[in-house]
Amino acid sequence: MTILLTFLGTGQYETVTYVWHGDEGERSCTTNLFPEAAHAFFAPERVLVCVTPQARAHDNFRALKERLGEKLHPLDIPGGKTQTELWEIFDRIAAAVGEGEELILDVTHAFRSLPLVVFAVAAYLRRTKGMTIRHVVYGAYDARDPYRTPPEPADQAPVFDLTSLLDLLDWLSGAEALLSRNDAALLAEKMERTHNALWRERAAEELPRRLKSVAQKLRDLSHALHFSRPRDVMRLASELMPLLDDARAELAQWAKPFAVITEQVRVELEPLAYAEADVLSRENLRRQLELIGHYLSKGLIVQAMTLAREWIVSLLVLRRGEGNWLNRSTREEIEKALGAAAARSRGETVSLPEWFASLPSGEKIGQLWNGLAELRNALAHCAMSWDAPSVQTILAKARDLPDQLRSLLDPDSDSS
Repeated sequence: MTILLTFLGTGQYETVTYVWHGDEGERSCTTNLFPEAAHAFFAPERVLVCVTPQARAHDNFRALKERLGEKLHPLDIPGGKTQTELWEIFDRIAAAVGEGEELILDVTHAFRSLPLVVFAVAAYLRRTKGMTIRHVVYGAYDARDPYRTPPEPADQAPVFDLTSLLDLLDWLSGAEALLSRNDAALLAEKMERTHNALWRERAAEELPRRLKSVAQKLRDLSHALHFSRPRDVMRLASELMPLLDDARAELAQWAKPFAVITEQVRVELEPLAYAEADVLSRENLRRQLELIGHYLSKGLIVQAMTLAREWIVSLLVLRRGEGNWLNRSTREEIEKALGAAAARSRGETVSLPEWFASLPSGEKIGQLWNGLAELRNALAHCAMSWDAPSVQTILAKARDLPDQLRSLLDPDSDSS
């Protein structure tokens, strides 16, 4: 069902000709009550008009009722003079529409701050009730042409489509999700929809060619970050950097909210970018350290702990100087040596492989591995034990990790 949600007050509305330019062409309606024009333009099955007690008793409401008949349904709201009343308006509108319905919002006769409430409700309904916001419209009475006072019925007032402002909220939400949580899903979806719509409608002479590629790269990078796949993160970040440069003009034209944060995204991701992600080296490990710090800055503690553990294993493969760092058997051999070193740090009598015993930082590595194992277990077992460390303890120890790991990456200890 398509619902027109509109407002009506007690003002003296003058008669003009409202003009709407839509996909079906130009339409016009001569009236003093814009909800009548919106009804004529969009043919909703139901018109929900928000009215205060004073507006419901006014001649404006009686006139609109006569013109729209049974389609018109009043929704009583307070005047919106206090924060409590604004929240009440929000609640009443949200409760008046059902899930999955199509909504047209008209803010022409909305009073005071009500248009802002309408936009908030629209954003809320789209997320919580799966509603489709078909249009957000405003009959621009003050933009009529010719501009005569008083106006004459033939004076034409354009109808502005404000739907793009609602769309902007999604862009901003997507940007915030990317910057705060490495979640590119919403932003990538907006880019792809924009790209596809422009090509489908041939809406411009110069159509985007890289927008969709940026979206897919961002989505892949987001997945790699959340799945703790450092090699994919380094490779994808490396591929994304030049792509952002190539798409700069397209982003500024069709994805402006992302274009605004592009430089911030670059600053965050450039330290992670490394084309030789499959080659074990000090630089590779340095980039992974940057990623651990990045995870911690986003509050992704589990990912940081998971990578920190594997980072130590990779470091020791490099230190030992033999074995393929991506072979499971090689890593298991390193983990066995680390387990013995951790046991020693707890005072147990165990033997260490000769190559490990010769490491100048072997004792420190054993202690760090032991502490990291405890942290990892605390996270992996979801605090299902009486002696599980507190969240505050885990966070404090996690924050110390980058410096502890960095101290192991001694530039003079290998020639890689």
